[in-house]
Amino acid sequence: MLKTTQTPIGVIVGLSLLGVLSGCVTSAGPLATLPMVSPSASQRNLEGIQHYQKGEWEAARLAFETATQRDPTLPEAHFNLALTLHKLGKHEKAKTHFSLAGQLAPHNNDIVESTLYRNHLGLSSTLERHISGGYRY
Repeated sequence: MLKTTQTPIGVIVGLSLLGVLSGCVTSAGPLATLPMVSPSASQRNLEGIQHYQKGEWEAARLAFETATQRDPTLPEAHFNLALTLHKLGKHEKAKTHFSLAGQLAPHNNDIVESTLYRNHLGLSSTLERHISGGYRY
């Protein structure tokens, strides 16, 4: 006799719902830019990403700040600076740069759907904050 196991419908619905909800929670990592957009700022942004990935927060901050100074319209550099400021516990400054990144690139989902972006700007729901383990800054 062939024995089958059945999964309760509640488990399937619960797992499906969790998958949908966790789609709202995106992890954030630094974003690269195309060098032809602004070569000097893009180079500093890339250097910042390398420092960020090594956990060298101060060096990353300096590189991203330089990138935003060389091209204040580069949303990825503002976003990356905000991520780094978050790591350094400077949440008010991070909020400023998250806001600038969102204003400069309102249709860039890597930015505007980022959990840290949403948490810092007070856009995340209670459920999103609970799932991400985050809070509003």
